[in-house]
Amino acid sequence: MMWLGVRYGRFAVPVACAMLVALVAGCDATPGNEAGDNNGPTPEQRAFFDNIKAKCGQAFGGRTVLAPEGDEVFEPARLYFIVEECTDDELRIPFVVGDDASRTWILRLGDDGLSFIHEHLRDDGSEYEGSGFGGHATTDGSATFQSFEDYWATADTPDAEYRVWRLRIDRDRDLFVYYLDRGGEPAYRLVFYLGPPSPALPEEHATGR
Repeated sequence: MMWLGVRYGRFAVPVACAMLVALVAGCDATPGNEAGDNNGPTPEQRAFFDNIKAKCGQAFGGRTVLAPEGDEVFEPARLYFIVEECTDDELRIPFVVGDDASRTWILRLGDDGLSFIHEHLRDDGSEYEGSGFGGHATTDGSATFQSFEDYWATADTPDAEYRVWRLRIDRDRDLFVYYLDRGGEPAYRLVFYLGPPSPALPEEHATGR
């Protein structure tokens, strides 16, 4: 497979983690702190935002390393994202799956702190049902790691449907990792290369930290 180059806290107990690329890892589940407290972004959230903003105008190829059994949404399609539109409080990041450019990730700074939004549009610009889902960042992140708890969840949302997204910048290995856990279990892991290709996925990227 060819990669596009560099240019262009609801669950408080550990959960089982799995990973592809011939690695099996232990777990490191850390309950998140309260998100969306209307106090604005933390310094760590701003620093994370600025680290992604520094990639503005660049595109990064990647691959799927974990997905639900039988799920072929992201695999075997070629994946890449483009840090395309950048302002002081919003980054629009088209996420392209094969020939499908209907998805855009949005990182936004606001009264609720840092938010991570998934926009999904048809060719005519109208939104798919369910477009706009995502989460508010917890307050325990860093300049290279942020965890987002589902802002659409309510007290009636079944635990099995509760979602947490995590984004990580791994500077040591030039990787960007997208995690989605559903119901406290790993659902998706997508890895993008910010530099030269890495031959294997580091063990900790199976766990979300």
